[in-house]
Amino acid sequence: MLRPSDQEYKLTRKIKLGEAALEEKFESLAIWINKKYKVNILNILSDTINSGTTRLQLIFEHQKDVDIFLLKNRFSKSSRKEKSIVKKYQDLFQDQILSPILVLFYAFEPLARVEAVANIPLKIKNAFKERYKDHLWEIVFFGEYVTFFFFTIQDLKKAEEQKQTAVIKEAYYALLKPYDRFGYFTLENFNAIFDSKENFDKNYDSNWRWYYS
Repeated sequence: MLRPSDQEYKLTRKIKLGEAALEEKFESLAIWINKKYKVNILNILSDTINSGTTRLQLIFEHQKDVDIFLLKNRFSKSSRKEKSIVKKYQDLFQDQILSPILVLFYAFEPLARVEAVANIPLKIKNAFKERYKDHLWEIVFFGEYVTFFFFTIQDLKKAEEQKQTAVIKEAYYALLKPYDRFGYFTLENFNAIFDSKENFDKNYDSNWRWYYS
């Protein structure tokens, strides 16, 4: 699993920004994958791990592109499609590849969204919390998600009825958007979650690990 701090992501980010390019030797493979599966691949990386296994990392722009290579449960790779890519890779680099090949599929967009949230300065996040301290017990940032905790379940229901949750979501979206370098967030797909301290205490024993597991 990639993270925004990984070099693979950082290099792909430069490609997306036009500051770098896909390694020339992988251009034919990228064109073939894009055409065959109707996807948009940003970067291809290969190295050797585990005493000889070739690791082939395919980094697509969107999660929907990666989903094409997964089974319906979205947790397992399609062996048929993976074998097709391995065969094409071997055809292109037959004189160089003599080892087993492990293919990994990643999406750039989810990582860029996590990075956008992480890039919001702490003082801005704290100022936002201060702004809503009379209504919210806590605001928690987790990956690309943000969870707004009201004090009680009744407080949350009342806020929903009075459209206060929509106002908070729009205000936070306006705060986030300047850090959305690639324009992946919209108000519609922005992952704002509304909950309550009462639910957190009662059903998760006030344990953050349980809550986010």
